[in-house]
Amino acid sequence: MLITSSRKPSASTRTLCKLLASFFGSDYFNRGKMSMSEVLDNSHGSPLLIIGEYHGNPGNVSIYDPEGFCALSAHITLIPSSSPYTRSRDSIPVVVGEGSLASALSGMLLLENAEVSSGSLAVVVSEDKMDFIESDIILFTLKIRSYRIYEGDSP
Repeated sequence: MLITSSRKPSASTRTLCKLLASFFGSDYFNRGKMSMSEVLDNSHGSPLLIIGEYHGNPGNVSIYDPEGFCALSAHITLIPSSSPYTRSRDSIPVVVGEGSLASALSGMLLLENAEVSSGSLAVVVSEDKMDFIESDIILFTLKIRSYRIYEGDSP
């Protein structure tokens, strides 16, 4: 998976991108003036996650499939934790949760969907938030204001 930002990201958006890249063990780069086709070329056939902004803060998460179709778009608010996070293990996170959002995320990000967190890294998904957890400590939370899962061609 490749993680990038909007064209002119704020410091908080860059920080979220780096946190997500570290959590998922993914690559991250600043988009800058790259067009969408250049960004998709850099993803090398893997899912692409783009963090957009709203009033200078992370405000949108869009996930694109390897063919460049938007598969999910969510309006979010970042709720940081006071716990510093530096990835210490090479474990792969799992998606924990039921419902359409949890199923879609596990499928789009090519992660296992589990009923309970058995490993040290987990994304616990409900209809209104995603908690990013390592060893039962919430690292950060993305509050979901609204989301849309696209079937087939993107809008």
